[in-house]
Amino acid sequence: MEEKGFRELRIDPEFKNLIRPLRREEYRQLELNLVMEGCREAIVVWDGTIVDGHNRYEICNKLKIPYGVKEQVFPNRDAAIAWICSNQLGRRNISEETKKYLIGRQYEAEKKAHRNENGYNQYCPNPLATVGRGRPVEEESSRRTAARLGKEHHVSGATVQKYAKYSVALDAIAKTAPELIPHILSGTYKISFENIVALAEMAPAELKELSKKIGNNPYAFARYSDSRRSLSTEASSKPGIQAAEQPAIKTMPAYDPDAEVAGLTLTIPSWMSSIERTRNMAHLASISPAAKENLQAALTALGEKVQEMLAAIEEDS
Repeated sequence: MEEKGFRELRIDPEFKNLIRPLRREEYRQLELNLVMEGCREAIVVWDGTIVDGHNRYEICNKLKIPYGVKEQVFPNRDAAIAWICSNQLGRRNISEETKKYLIGRQYEAEKKAHRNENGYNQYCPNPLATVGRGRPVEEESSRRTAARLGKEHHVSGATVQKYAKYSVALDAIAKTAPELIPHILSGTYKISFENIVALAEMAPAELKELSKKIGNNPYAFARYSDSRRSLSTEASSKPGIQAAEQPAIKTMPAYDPDAEVAGLTLTIPSWMSSIERTRNMAHLASISPAAKENLQAALTALGEKVQEMLAAIEEDS
């Protein structure tokens, strides 16, 4: 890190959009801290472009507060994106939705960063090569990347790949309705994973109309089901215009849904009892590492499904 001073640094919009925007009170608190203590944490850059410290850079230049600059080396742009995501995931003040997005972006960026300039994986120049049970090397590499990131972020590898789909969908939404993204990532716009994907596939004009229903405050509470219902109602109320059939927010099964829910509700106590009984076993320490690993993976997957179910119930409440 060089001596503190002032430098003209570049701001990359894609890099900056990976940084959670500060709320007004957070921004003011950062300003106060910088005025009282100076800029104690360096601005991190890659080849003159900021990868961490956008807010500090803006405030310090505005208030004439000297700052240090730390150079970070990356082999390519995707490696820089992966680093930014990992760095942001280490912060404690990000929402669960932002966490999902960053994990998904980190996974996609790391996959791309591992390819050489010919588009092949740097560890295997032959894209047709296979490993294991005949899986392509590229697929196996992606699976291992997902497993490694899952372990790092305490989720399953399959969940990491699901988060990747989530991040791709959000990036698609951002191209048409960028103002909608802060609402989703702040966690105040209650919407399921399935409906995020549905938004990404929505016609641009319809997506813009939906965005207008939510308002401008990214921290104001709103539900996807309410905004979608309002949009459908407006369309059907226009004279001479018949509303296009909207896809159902949830496809209900042909059988009685209450019976299905009742069956699940009655099953859960037996799971809880089995978990409690196993946890209290005196010989738990003697269980093999493989059995423990399988149990841990199953419990992690179960916990994720429980959170998805609770989110779906909350969204439709």
